[in-house]
Amino acid sequence: MQLLIVVAQEPFRAAAWAAKLDTPYPILADPLAWVCATYGVAQQLMVHDEWVNVPAAFVIDGNGILRYAHVGVAFNDRGTPDELLAAVDALGE
Repeated sequence: MQLLIVVAQEPFRAAAWAAKLDTPYPILADPLAWVCATYGVAQQLMVHDEWVNVPAAFVIDGNGILRYAHVGVAFNDRGTPDELLAAVDALGE
């Protein structure tokens, strides 16, 4: 099993997130929002004076089957870490 974080931003922003979060998981840049488009969340919201991507989180199993999805409706509407970890744990069962 491989966990990845994909951000719909340029590589330099993905690198900044990697440095800020200090996560053991690779953070991949998706500046053209291919992954977002694949899962139907290639949408943006205006937050303050900047366009940002709709927050979303997915857990996809090794066969490419979507096992968990949370697509936000506001910039602060995100799945919880507990929800994500439960979905990841369920893959091992």
